[in-house]
Amino acid sequence: MTIFTGKTEEAAIAAGLAALNCERDQVAIKVVATPRKGLLGIGRRDAMVDVVLKPVAEEEKQAVKAANSTAATYSVAHASTPTAEPAGEAVATAPVAPTTTEEQPTVTPEERRQQREAAVDAVQDYLATIVEQLGIDASLEVESSAHRQVRLTFTTDKEGLLIGKHGRTINALQSLAQLFLNHNGAAHVDIELDVAGYRERRTVTLTRLAENTAREVVATGKPIYLDPMPSFERKQIHAVLAKNRYVTTYSAGKEPHRAVVIEPA
Repeated sequence: MTIFTGKTEEAAIAAGLAALNCERDQVAIKVVATPRKGLLGIGRRDAMVDVVLKPVAEEEKQAVKAANSTAATYSVAHASTPTAEPAGEAVATAPVAPTTTEEQPTVTPEERRQQREAAVDAVQDYLATIVEQLGIDASLEVESSAHRQVRLTFTTDKEGLLIGKHGRTINALQSLAQLFLNHNGAAHVDIELDVAGYRERRTVTLTRLAENTAREVVATGKPIYLDPMPSFERKQIHAVLAKNRYVTTYSAGKEPHRAVVIEPA
């Protein structure tokens, strides 16, 4: 057992997370002893918790690592691409009155639609290549496509591996797909990836989490920090509690450890 102590259970857990250098969803926590104030200092006891790292399947580790590695490579490749100077433009050391005005070409709605469709087709091939590199045999189809939103659904026998622990793999792939669209003329389009109805089940889970946590915050009068989650999931938490007049929500921390905080209103 790996025992950590603190004046409160949360303080003991925080000490354990700091010592193990990990996030709360990466550990298993067991309360060994609850804190006790005692009488005049006699019998006082700190909280004690057992904090141990959860085992992660090696296959899943490799999948997440490969997806994140691809994301980093893609980001660096685009970030390092030099921006071409407009033709005929020179750097002057003193203000010079412009002699001509070059009009930017106007993109018609039809051209914009064609550009969007081409980007959506390309991102499917891009994702299929990555999933194949992860060793997952899966097919991909456009389940729904609106003007500013597209939903792609995977079909595979390895649903758990493609989803990953707490959705890490499917979320990493979704971030990659969004980055791809942003760099291919479809930055205004939001993309969502799904497999085996995971997104719907996750929405139900997040809704339940938000409502139960809000009740706990009201009962205790103390704020609660949720586990870190991607921005689109944080938005769901905020939306669920937006009309709850007894609590307020906000996000704290830096990516990828940014989390929702729920506190009394």
